[in-house]
Amino acid sequence: MRLNYCLTILHVSILAALFLTLDADSNDSTCDIEIRVHRGMVHEALPGEDLRINCPVAFCNNSPPTVSWYKYETAIASVPVDVSSSSHIKIEWTLVKPLEGISYLIFQKILRNDAGEYRCQTGDSVSHSINVSVDGYGERNVTRNDTKSTEEIFWPYVYRVVGIMAFVIIVLTVWVASRCGCKGESRDTPDLSSQPSHDALTTTTIYTSV
Repeated sequence: MRLNYCLTILHVSILAALFLTLDADSNDSTCDIEIRVHRGMVHEALPGEDLRINCPVAFCNNSPPTVSWYKYETAIASVPVDVSSSSHIKIEWTLVKPLEGISYLIFQKILRNDAGEYRCQTGDSVSHSINVSVDGYGERNVTRNDTKSTEEIFWPYVYRVVGIMAFVIIVLTVWVASRCGCKGESRDTPDLSSQPSHDALTTTTIYTSV
């Protein structure tokens, strides 16, 4: 009876640990789009030149994401970059390898008022700022909090590791407890077949007396 109780606890604990592990994995199961623009990127150009700035993107399926570009007019306000047919600014997408591509923001004969800070965005992922300087214009140093912080990337992996560790600890704890319980049961229940019978003891006593 005690052994069955130990096995029941072991099974329930394994199921609970698996649930915790799957729940931790679910935080990482959603494959996020990663924008790989390095911090502090600066591009310089002269008025009338062509300039191309890039936004490397890693995605998770065979459908490339839609990348938008924004220009920051102030430290907290941004406006979409005008890429209409009448604009001198264009957007191009190039697939460099499976699940990786680059979105280009192309200035055709760049103007002085094109100077400023730009960011690319797809979904909830926003790049670091890219500074565009046109003949000395646009060299600003504006500090803002990045939308996708390092903690948002780090914590899903922490949850996954914690879930796996919890699974291992629970299984080991229940296994040790079941082993101890089974040993305790064997000590408490003596094996009557291995003990000498009353008749055998009586016969031994008689022979000894003789």
